[in-house]
Amino acid sequence: MKIQNTRAGEPAIPPDPPKALKETARAWEVFVGSGEFIGTPPRPVIAQSWQRCRDLGINPFMERAPTVLGPDEIEAILGGEDFGRAGKQVLDTFAQVVAGTGHVIVLADAQSRIVYSVGHRGAERMLERINFMPGAAWSETAAGSNGEGTPIALGRPEVVFGTEHYCRQWQPWVCYGCPVRGPAIGRVLGGVDISGPAKKVQTHTFALTVSIARSIEQLLSVFELQRRETLLTLSRGLERKWAREGILVVTESGRVADMNHAAARALGVQPSALRDAPLAELVPALWTPVQQSVESRSPREEGVMVRTPSGAEKTVLCRVEPVIREGRTLGSVVIFSDRPAASTGQRRVTVHGNPGPASTKYTFGDILGESPALRKALHLARAAARGSQLNPILIVGESGTGKELVAHAIHAESPRAQGPFVVVHCGALPRELVESELFGYAPGAFTGARREGQAGKFTAAHEGTIFLDEVDTMPMELQGKFLRVLEAGEVVRLGSATPVPIDVRIVAACSVDLRQRVEDGTFRLDLFYRLSAIEIFLPPLRERGDDIQILAAAFLERECAEAGKGPLAISPEAADRLRLYSWPGNIRELRNLCAHWTLTVEGPAVHLEHAPRHIREPIPDVDTDVGPGEGLRRVQETIIRRTLEETGGDVGEAARRLGVAKTTIYRRLKRARSP
Repeated sequence: MKIQNTRAGEPAIPPDPPKALKETARAWEVFVGSGEFIGTPPRPVIAQSWQRCRDLGINPFMERAPTVLGPDEIEAILGGEDFGRAGKQVLDTFAQVVAGTGHVIVLADAQSRIVYSVGHRGAERMLERINFMPGAAWSETAAGSNGEGTPIALGRPEVVFGTEHYCRQWQPWVCYGCPVRGPAIGRVLGGVDISGPAKKVQTHTFALTVSIARSIEQLLSVFELQRRETLLTLSRGLERKWAREGILVVTESGRVADMNHAAARALGVQPSALRDAPLAELVPALWTPVQQSVESRSPREEGVMVRTPSGAEKTVLCRVEPVIREGRTLGSVVIFSDRPAASTGQRRVTVHGNPGPASTKYTFGDILGESPALRKALHLARAAARGSQLNPILIVGESGTGKELVAHAIHAESPRAQGPFVVVHCGALPRELVESELFGYAPGAFTGARREGQAGKFTAAHEGTIFLDEVDTMPMELQGKFLRVLEAGEVVRLGSATPVPIDVRIVAACSVDLRQRVEDGTFRLDLFYRLSAIEIFLPPLRERGDDIQILAAAFLERECAEAGKGPLAISPEAADRLRLYSWPGNIRELRNLCAHWTLTVEGPAVHLEHAPRHIREPIPDVDTDVGPGEGLRRVQETIIRRTLEETGGDVGEAARRLGVAKTTIYRRLKRARSP
């Protein structure tokens, strides 16, 4: 039937509640008796809800809502599902807020089945008479128009005030309801309702209901991020374990959380093209075994047909492993192997694409370590790599901390991974050649120049990434030209006046604080601010705790394998001494030390006596009156002197052992001799 005289836009809470209760009560009596709206009808949303209830045959005189859930089912929802855990936690937080107001807060699932209740005990006992309590069904199809079922059915917040309830037994109450949506795809997971006596109707209670629902949604987002971080941590471990295999991580909701470049090459896409996308839409045949693996909670293998850049097709083995933590499935990991699939009868997915060769040596999976400082730096580096903006990235860290490794990984993780990766060591270029190397030169620009000219490093990195190491050594007179490249996206070759457009992501690195260079007047302030849009600090090895042993074990394993020797372990005493050492050469020094041990240590373990004296014997305490930076420099100078003693004054050998340049040793010793 047609609903007449409905008033669109009328507020959910009327300005004159007693009058509204009487008018709606008269409309209800007429509608229940005749199915017609005569006189003053209820609000449009209520009129439409009553019509749905009448069409469904809901009994307007029922006394209690039906019970549909048992205690075990309720416990499973509250303890095993994110929605239940988050809802219970938030309701407990707000329980005292409503306990003194005569109201009750209830939590219901997507089927409007109440699973939890807190609030005023007297109000709870009264609501129990109509079965407004855990276990009961309060959907519109079960209990008519109400503040829990109607908002969930509508998918928006709503108030059902007194006589607006379709069933007469619910009419003494006012119910403020709001749906709760999941963080991934916005699906309604359930709802929150605050119920109290109709005579106490208040606008701010409606606002509180919405606030509680939003708090649950925020907590659900936290749970989602925690699961995603667990999955990403696992994927990083798998990348180290299977460095050459493709790794694809899928969330519980079926979205791609992460992938390495081997997986991207297998699927013929860029990593950014799939990240956060639903796997079911991108590769439906791969989504099926993922679902089956999750349902069975056991690994599965499928043959996946991929197309190589040359156009040839081959079948690779795709292994799906569910990720289960504390009895809960968090998602899945898909591992693409280069091994042929075991069975020709397996499902095959043909994937088209031409990924091209990788242009970087390392990915984030090659970076070992779990220290909080390193993980924070790598988290920022991953985020910067995946971003669509071309903001420059500045990596700051002492010599030997792995700045170039991180730069490679940023390129490999970025949408430009298939483009060139060009490395420029600014400090190693002769001052007079820096401009021509970076920006190129026109034919005949100077005596001895190539007849055809030279493009330059920036042009060579077009549509890719350029890594400028030791950028602080760039001559002052060229910094203005470099700033022009950053701001205009074009270079002007030496001996030419014609700008050449370029599309380059710039990653710069330095081992000193550029702010100090700005204060010294050797680095432009405007260039510093332009370069440091994203600044990533790599911690020195001495601040990475257990990472020292992780790295040492990895270096020894690799060196021993290459030398054809049996594995070498590190004794507890030696490991403790490594943690106490200051590592002026950082990771490079540790790697060189492990290579030395591989050649010289006989037996299954490295002991304390195998360590060099400057590591084996503690360094004397520095003067406490000096600052921390000066104290560290004195320790480093002491280490350099001891190493020189061990090498008989051979600066080259000392530099190799410490993992630093010979110029660093000369510079430190010169500074130590200065008054």
